Amino acid sequence: MKRRVQHVIGGILFAALAGCQASPTPPTEEDAQTAWHHIAAQTTANRLEELVSLKKTDGQMQEVNGVKVYTLFYQAQVRYLTPVGHWKAGDVETIKSNYGFTRTEKGWQGPDGTLYTK
Repeated sequence: MKRRVQHVIGGILFAALAGCQASPTPPTEEDAQTAWHHIAAQTTANRLEELVSLKKTDGQMQEVNGVKVYTLFYQAQVRYLTPVGHWKAGDVETIKSNYGFTRTEKGWQGPDGTLYTK
């Protein structure tokens, strides 16, 4: 009986500690797509290119100076709407890059300044 109580108490303590250490759900591929559209709308990119696809390729959660940050790595394909540099209108370029998100009390703040909540 005493052993059973010890297991129950141990289980409760483990669950409590695991709950305290749970990381927030990281930003999603959809969050990155939305951020891309917001950033493009704030610049001339929305007149020069369109997003064909954006796929999350990896992600890394870190804590910097006590603040949780998440780097979402992605691969995107963009189609040029007008000639840009050596690209002709209609050309598709594959871009590998990343977006940084910062954890706030209300959710993840994206590179576009938008708050992404779950």
